[in-house]
This record gives sequence, C-alpha cells and structure tokens, in this order.
Amino acid sequence: MHVQKPSVTEHSGQPPRTRLICLACSQEHLGQYRAWSHALSDHIELVAVDVRRHAECSPCNPLQGPSALARTVAKYLHPYLEGPHALFGQRLGAHMAFELAQLAEREYPEQTRHLFVSSCDSPRVAEPAASANAIRIPVTVLYPPGTLPEMLGWHAFIRRELELIELPEHSVDKSYQDQRLVRIFNTHLGLLGF
Repeated sequence: MHVQKPSVTEHSGQPPRTRLICLACSQEHLGQYRAWSHALSDHIELVAVDVRRHAECSPCNPLQGPSALARTVAKYLHPYLEGPHALFGQRLGAHMAFELAQLAEREYPEQTRHLFVSSCDSPRVAEPAASANAIRIPVTVLYPPGTLPEMLGWHAFIRRELELIELPEHSVDKSYQDQRLVRIFNTHLGLLGF
C-alpha cells in the first residue's frame, strides 16, 4: 500500500480542513491526482492511495460487507480517516471508496464529509439488501454520457443526498474534464468550511 501526499502550496499557513482521499487503480489515476493536488483550494489536501499493488480493483459485494482489502486500506488510512475527509474513486476504485465510506461511517462517525464516485455502475444488489448496507453520507456520482440508467442503482445505497453529474464526452480535452472535476471538489468541499 502506498500513500502519496503530493506537495501542496499552503498560501494561508493554515492546516487543511478536509482531506480528499483518492483511490488509484492505475498509473494514469496517480498522475491525474498529482495534477489535481495543485489546483484544489488551499483548505483541501489531496491524499492519493495506490491500491493496485495489493489487489485488482474489483466490484464490491455489499451483502458480504466491506472486503478484506477495504479493511486493510482503512487501517492503513487511520490517521486520515479520523479527521474530516472525503473519498473519491473512479471506475472499479469507486466500489472500494464506497466500502471505505461504510467502514469510516462506523469507525469515525461524522468524519466522512462526502463520497465521490466516477464512471462506475452501482453495486449489483436489489432492495432491501441495499438498504441494509446504505450509507448516510452525501454522494456525488459522476458519469459519462449515455450511462445514466446504470448509475441510478446508487440511490438504493444512499440515505442522504445523491447528486448525479454527467461528464463531457471522452473526446473533450482531458484538461477541461479535470478542471471541471476540481471545480466540483472545490465547491462541494468548500461548503464544508462554513
């Protein structure tokens, strides 16, 4: 398990109020997170977690509870989870972010401020099993065009606000898409500072 804390310029001299924990299932994700770390607001510290060395990022099974890998990652991230934080996972890393949110909600009540998942279908469990594993954390689901029906399943796992945001086409400039994601993080996590 490798945790990267990219260098962040501190303009205010104040410690970050919220950590954005981003799970990486590929080298591309790590590079993307490094770029984001320089664009986020000063009060947000990005923590990139490379989980690809320990296991393939794979879909979770909410009926079995959080996986052994998610429990190991949660133990490793203890210093970050015990304070205010948000979680982000894309593609299959989104399922691990969901599992971490479940664990953090039990172990560190009210510290998980937001869960962001991107480009990932919801876990495949029907009601009422989904309700038994639902989290009480605001969730933002970011999805590519044409995939909204697959994203609607997340609703069954959420007992607070659920926001759905369609991302631009993949043909759109990657830097534009990254800027949009950073704005979403800054807006959502910036509201937590008040």
